[in-house]
Formats: sequence, structure tokens, C-alpha cells
Amino acid sequence: MGFIIRGVVILIIFAFVVYVFKAIARLTHHMRGTVRDVRTLRDQIAGRGTVNEEMVRCVNCGAFVASRDALTVSARNSSRTFCSQECVSARVQNR
Repeated sequence: MGFIIRGVVILIIFAFVVYVFKAIARLTHHMRGTVRDVRTLRDQIAGRGTVNEEMVRCVNCGAFVASRDALTVSARNSSRTFCSQECVSARVQNR
């Protein structure tokens, strides 16, 4: 009878240890997601673009600029991309 009680106690301890390890695994999984979200928010607040951001070339000076920061001028079914208002003005004056 005593060995049955020991067996039950060992099973309960084993179940508790497994439960603790599963809880730790869940916490670390959620922690990784939280760290990734915090890094993304930090990058967005700092104004840094993402690694996969599309870059376009200015037709006037040839500089590369992020597509969200570029100026696009459209005329006669064509569009030109510029890095700044100064490049747009310089291109207009040179024509």
C-alpha cells in the first residue's frame, strides 16, 4: 500500500514539473513576441524605415530616397520621381 502512495506522489510531482515547464515555454514564446513588437514600435517612433522599404532614384541628381518621402510629378502619361523640391525646381529651370 505504501508503494502505491509513493507512486501517486511521484506522478503528482512529475505532472507539476511538466506543468511548470509548459508554463515557462509559453511565457518565453509570448516574451519573444513582445520583444519583437517593442522593437518594431521603437523603430517606428525613431522614424527609421523598415528594412524592406522601397527606394527610388531621383531623376535630377540620381540620389536614392524612400518611396514614401519622394516627390512624384506626373504629366503627359508619364511620371518623374524627385528627392526634394529643390531637384524639381532645378529640373524645371534646366528645361
